[in-house]
Amino acid sequence: MNESRKKKLALVLSGGGARGAYQAGVVRAIAEICAEAGNPEAFSIMSGVSAGAINAAFLAARKESLIACTERLIDLWVSININQVIRTDLRSLSNIGLKWATDIISSGALRKQRANCLLDTKPLFSLLTEQIDFEQIKKNQRSGLLETLTVSATDYDNSENVTFVHSMHSYTPWRRMRRLSQSALITVDHVCASAAIPLFFAPVSIDGHAFGDGCLRNTAPLSAAVHLDADALIVVGVQYTPENPALTQSRAIDGESTSIAQILSVLLNSVMLDGVGTDVERLNRINNTLRLIPENDRPKAGLRIVEHLHISPTEDIAKIAAQEYEKLPRSLRYLVEGLGNREDVANLSSYLLFVSSFCSRLVNLGYDDGKRKKAEILKIIQP
Repeated sequence: MNESRKKKLALVLSGGGARGAYQAGVVRAIAEICAEAGNPEAFSIMSGVSAGAINAAFLAARKESLIACTERLIDLWVSININQVIRTDLRSLSNIGLKWATDIISSGALRKQRANCLLDTKPLFSLLTEQIDFEQIKKNQRSGLLETLTVSATDYDNSENVTFVHSMHSYTPWRRMRRLSQSALITVDHVCASAAIPLFFAPVSIDGHAFGDGCLRNTAPLSAAVHLDADALIVVGVQYTPENPALTQSRAIDGESTSIAQILSVLLNSVMLDGVGTDVERLNRINNTLRLIPENDRPKAGLRIVEHLHISPTEDIAKIAAQEYEKLPRSLRYLVEGLGNREDVANLSSYLLFVSSFCSRLVNLGYDDGKRKKAEILKIIQP
């Protein structure tokens, strides 16, 4: 890193629907540790995907200190009502179900616009418009409080993952296999598009293209911060990884007994959660390789080591979801229980459990996990 400039830190937040509450707790702990260390506004880059895009935009649009903003973010998550995110009334769910049935029976011949989601997320747009002042992002950039906000979403029209970059600083645009950057003034549409869980949430139109969840085809969720020349990253994931996977119990069932819920859970986990862990492993390998090159020779080749810290749940969020499952509205439980038994739908429901009790438990878990990483966080944020 060039010693003549301030160390550039990035906060990278991944996705996972209601699991995003975990990140609020972690970020609160990070903010407290930064304040205690005399570096209260440590992060110049906020990078979010899916639910992480909501949290990143909220933090980027703050009108107060980072630590005060994290308190408001926690208040949002712990007081959330599922009807602020999706419509769960029987009429709404029945209408969507009828549209799906009509399309299947008629092969789409009876309607010009086919059903493309299971849930109505119009309330989410209203909630985020109320909670996030997107104009404030530009003000924070002008004042130097923030350099860049990035939000990633997947273009359903061409299968490319687009990272929307909201920055007043010049940067080198990038294009890689099925992913690219695009300058934009990020709005509620970009954030809702990034958080549009496939099949459950409807695509969002941006510049005439239909966009969905940013975790889709996002093979390198850390890349935006790296492309923007971050010297160090704190990455907050939402996937539990047991210390000894070999001891994890699994059910022995045959193929015919495998439920749709179980298949969908594996599919969503692979799409929504696996990318962060894989990219962290990749960055570790790259850094270890670069350490074999003399430090003075790296800049000549345009190479640099990127410090990073990965914080993820120390408890299985799916198990917490199973304990909180009954808090889902009856209409929504009816929808998902048709896909499998209680054990099968627990993991699936963790993406949709926008209820206070579940989110409060995740916030507390995130806060405790963040505090456990105090020594590593202090090392990352030091100049």
